Amino acid sequence: MIRRRFIARGLLPVATGLSLLAPAVPGSAQPDHRPDRPPARDAVDASSSSRLEIRAPREFSGIAWLTTEESDEVVQEVFLVCHDTRDNDAERDLPRLSIVRTPVDPNGIIVDELDVDFPGRSVPNDLESIARLPGRNAALLAESNADGDDPDPTIYLARWDRDLNVEIVSAVPWPETPEPLVNVEATAVVTVRGKDYFVYAERAEGRDTTFINMTRLKVYEDGEIRFGRRWTSVPFTPPEPPDGRPASGMDIDKWGNIYVSSAYDPGDLGPFDSAVYRAATVREGGRIGASLRPVEPPQELARSSGLKVEGVGLVAGSFPIFIGDDDEDYGGLLRQLRVTGE
Repeated sequence: MIRRRFIARGLLPVATGLSLLAPAVPGSAQPDHRPDRPPARDAVDASSSSRLEIRAPREFSGIAWLTTEESDEVVQEVFLVCHDTRDNDAERDLPRLSIVRTPVDPNGIIVDELDVDFPGRSVPNDLESIARLPGRNAALLAESNADGDDPDPTIYLARWDRDLNVEIVSAVPWPETPEPLVNVEATAVVTVRGKDYFVYAERAEGRDTTFINMTRLKVYEDGEIRFGRRWTSVPFTPPEPPDGRPASGMDIDKWGNIYVSSAYDPGDLGPFDSAVYRAATVREGGRIGASLRPVEPPQELARSSGLKVEGVGLVAGSFPIFIGDDDEDYGGLLRQLRVTGE
């Protein structure tokens, strides 16, 4: 696995920086030759008349918390992020995954773009969500089937070691779903009495309501993935933002509360709008061993006007809660939410 690191707010004078910035497609990164520490910032003379360029990270279409790192009284939360890169000539060679760390100084978040091998076809097409397996160093990465015409949309199993070296160990087609599979941006995994359950919701653009769907999941040590054949579902209708996509991101806490983001996206320049809700709960019982119960009305936790939230990530299965943004031409964003509706 190869890592390429950059600082989200690295500043370079145009005269010296354009040779680095101009050839780079959004989200590309310069190599870090000292992987055990953040790269040095380029010194910039405040009195210089050179115009400065600010480099934003690529879009974050899904996030999952990995670990908390502590060193010299500095605490950083670490997330695995996926990018909704397409399998086409323009984007085929761009990374699909990054490791993102919360800031340690005013220079902002630190992004390590990962170069990993995927089984099957050469690269994934439009990864929109990451669902961590509770209590394990593993997660499911899901293709969205954005246009609804992919004959074989795929779910990948990723694992990582203590040094956060990420490996894709297996891949399976999406299981047969209770409704046609189109534009899934929200997935999660929950464990109930030692059994895993896979949960997803379509973004349902153009509709007021989406459905939160759940089935049994088994992930074996050798990487085999099996989904159940029976599903249980509940509706979710977010009141905000107006004309938004009902489900753009998801995570589930250790008590079974399902958190869903909803987002408004009129185009690559926005203006964007988002909200995050406690949308439903998972409880023991029911015909598949666990059941879904809607939160009525949905409990709004936060609004993010001006941002397009596409990832929701809890730290170790509980608050604090972080969001990842895909703000299109504005780039990606990682932020901790101020939750006001607990």
